[in-house]
Amino acid sequence: MRLTYSLISSRARLIAFAAALLFAFVPQAGAHHSGAPHYDLEKKITVKGTVTKFEFVNPHSYVFFDVTGADGKKTPWRCEMAARVSLARNGWTQETFTTGMTITVKGSPARREDNVCVMSSWVRDDGKEFSARDTVTPEAARGPQFITDAGNRPARLPNGQPNIAGNWLAVGGAGGFGRPAATPGAPGAGRGGGYPELNAAGQAIVAKYDARFDDPTLKCAISNIFLAWPYDLHVNLITQTDKEIVLNYGFMDFVRTIRLNSQHPAVIKPSLGGDSIGHWEGDTLVVDTIGFTAGTLAHLIGTPFSEKMHGEERFVFDPKALTLTRTYKAQDPVYWKTEFAGADVVRLTAEPHVAYGCKELSGRNNIRPN
Repeated sequence: MRLTYSLISSRARLIAFAAALLFAFVPQAGAHHSGAPHYDLEKKITVKGTVTKFEFVNPHSYVFFDVTGADGKKTPWRCEMAARVSLARNGWTQETFTTGMTITVKGSPARREDNVCVMSSWVRDDGKEFSARDTVTPEAARGPQFITDAGNRPARLPNGQPNIAGNWLAVGGAGGFGRPAATPGAPGAGRGGGYPELNAAGQAIVAKYDARFDDPTLKCAISNIFLAWPYDLHVNLITQTDKEIVLNYGFMDFVRTIRLNSQHPAVIKPSLGGDSIGHWEGDTLVVDTIGFTAGTLAHLIGTPFSEKMHGEERFVFDPKALTLTRTYKAQDPVYWKTEFAGADVVRLTAEPHVAYGCKELSGRNNIRPN
């Protein structure tokens, strides 16, 4: 099988990739967990120390270092950066910080823990300064490797179904990096990009929600099946048979199985992913999901969903563009007044699907005080 791919050769892809990296590093309403609840972004600090450890991990990498005071006493610090997958695309490696090297870190302090910060830039011991978005090791840097020529990849399976198996990566656009985007005319447009309007019960849930401690991603879990699919430029894997389609999310190693031409069982064991069944309407994969456990739709503001949420998705493969477009909508009679709706696009990639391997290192800064 011959597959040809490009390293973001076109200007449009370069812009999309730059936008993705910007969201990966700068605190945003749609980022993994926005910096504002965890760090005092109005304050700026500069600390110099000696590296003791570099945790090059998801969902956030951390550099650990000792700061020596005027009295000679060493104080341990740690400072947060973006996810491993985002840093790696900009040439960061496990060797970017090595034990014993001297660094100067600039950033903002944690709100609830001393000697912790979020990094905005750092200065190497040779005086070279890097922002959190700079390429550190040019030879290791790489943009998303989208496939541009499918070669001998069959467009259909022997059973006639469109071939959607393979590795997929978000290409940006509205909702493309895990932020919802309302489809044209959908309820909720203009209110956070398709988030539903809440009833009194939903508003009561939000009133008790505190993203500093309740964000499910702080516990190495996705918040919901919709927004986790294109999240943060992680590579997703789809495997496909006559009877089922399995979605292996790159984010948090979440796995969904869609049973084809089946029915929901009379008794469903509730789960975060729910029970998904699907069928093909021509070349469109239509997926129906029920049987959820109650959870969070918008993990930064606490928009809830109940066990009664009903989700519908439609996947359409474009064999020329090698993209898979998903539109989705959901209803929840317990907490919502309006429908949740959005869309995203992923594209075939030459990058491998790798384990996310969540390792949360935020410590006391994200633990609710007693």
